[in-house]
Amino acid sequence: MNSKVKKISLILIGMVVIAGVFAYTNGLIPIGSKDTHPPCNQLPSVKEATDALATHQELAEKIAAVHTDITVEVGKPCSEDETRGLVMVTYAEGKQRDAIHNILKVNEGFGVPVHLVKQ
Repeated sequence: MNSKVKKISLILIGMVVIAGVFAYTNGLIPIGSKDTHPPCNQLPSVKEATDALATHQELAEKIAAVHTDITVEVGKPCSEDETRGLVMVTYAEGKQRDAIHNILKVNEGFGVPVHLVKQ
């Protein structure tokens, strides 16, 4: 292999690596969810989750203000037991998830589990 072919190969490999890193960091490569919720039998009732969200409305508004794509609501993630609930935050992009996570980190939370869900 001559030096010109080696240089072109290295440049192409570098471009593929850079494109892959870009795609991964911007959520373009689907990977398993970073966020899960506790087992259904450990979740609070829907009423408890609703009360917690109402009590911490200011925190919910702060999270929702990050972007118009973000919603904060009571979710029922367990199809086998819809009496169990949590605070569910839906978002569209990885940057939004990071911002939501940072807000939750510096606040005391809702007092019930929070589940982040990418739309």
